[in-house]
Amino acid sequence: MRSRLIASSTILALAAAGTFALAPAVASSSGTRASAKPVATHFALQGSGFGTRARGGQVPAGSDSSAFQYIGCTNKAGLDRENHQAEETIPGAGTASQVKTRVWTTTQGDDVSSWARNSIKKLVLADNPLGTVEINGITSVSHAFHDDKGFHSETTASIGSIFFTPAGGEPQEQDIPTPGQPVEIPGVATITVGRSVHKTTGSSAVAASDVVDVDSTMSGTRIRTAHSRAVIQGGIKSGIFAGFASGTQGEGADGNVTSGHSPYLVMPCQGTGGKIRTRTIASATPDDNALAHGLKTTEKSQQTGDSASGFVMAQVAGFSLGGDQLTVDGIIGRANVERNGNKLTKDSKGTTVGTISANGEPQTFPDTDTLEIPGVAKLERNVVKKFKRGIYVIALRVTLLDGSGAVLNLGEAKLKIKPSGN
Repeated sequence: MRSRLIASSTILALAAAGTFALAPAVASSSGTRASAKPVATHFALQGSGFGTRARGGQVPAGSDSSAFQYIGCTNKAGLDRENHQAEETIPGAGTASQVKTRVWTTTQGDDVSSWARNSIKKLVLADNPLGTVEINGITSVSHAFHDDKGFHSETTASIGSIFFTPAGGEPQEQDIPTPGQPVEIPGVATITVGRSVHKTTGSSAVAASDVVDVDSTMSGTRIRTAHSRAVIQGGIKSGIFAGFASGTQGEGADGNVTSGHSPYLVMPCQGTGGKIRTRTIASATPDDNALAHGLKTTEKSQQTGDSASGFVMAQVAGFSLGGDQLTVDGIIGRANVERNGNKLTKDSKGTTVGTISANGEPQTFPDTDTLEIPGVAKLERNVVKKFKRGIYVIALRVTLLDGSGAVLNLGEAKLKIKPSGN
């Protein structure tokens, strides 16, 4: 693994000397493909990056990251994606200009790589009457790869220059920060080396880098800059998995999520290698008037050279709405998928809803699988959507009849398996 924070002029010198391996691949950000035609590999590849992400101060909650781009789970080398933004305004802090993100995957001989790069030409903090800070040439590169010696990760971060221009004065060049040695401009900003991540195992590698974190003293905003992240994992043979399991999730009448997936368990794209993975929580409140307890999510998947199979399952031991207005127990949602060559089978076997009572009175689903408790809720069981490569299951969908129109999904399970091309 390798991580460096260096001036951009040093990058050019190293590249010219032939000792900086990343420079040739990084030089182009035109968005052209890394190879003429994407080819299948036996590795799961992912990459992402963005220019700035600001938090605190006057920044609205949930503000987007600038020039975000990503490659989700794929086993194809030769993909190349780019995003850019000419200028971005950071509320209460300043501006970032010429922000570019590139993510791509490559293969050469037996080497397979996932790459991510972000660059910002100029970041200006102009929110302070004491003066303006300008940071130029911010670049990060993350590289996760596999060669004949195994998995590796490396990152490079660079800054061209930092200037502080006091009000009514001339620009003053500042030092470049180093790990453990931030650059502080009193009353204006603190500039700290960002986080670098390197994780390598016998089956995967992760590389991630943020160049610097900039804290604006006056606005209280922290700006995370030039993020890049690359991932490679082994284990892709015949299928690529995607899916999740969730005990509860809530949506408003307008479709906006009001309560997130809980507990949320995501299927790795290479599968679990035949191992069972679980996540549990004691209780969750998907709505102010609702309570679920005994929540557990489970997943398992495996693949060989010509077949792939797996399941995801979500369990809710008990659910109540408005005290004893509605109670349900034994909620299980399960999605099962199997791929043999080009043949795919999918079903919801194992999905079930146990006993139901309303105000202490037992209830039974009619043949329509839809039960309405007047003034309380409409219940739909075993809600299933099948699609080309998988299946989505909700064991019990509860629509509140209190005027809010909120919908609670209990026992969600979704799984699909794409062919790997190998």
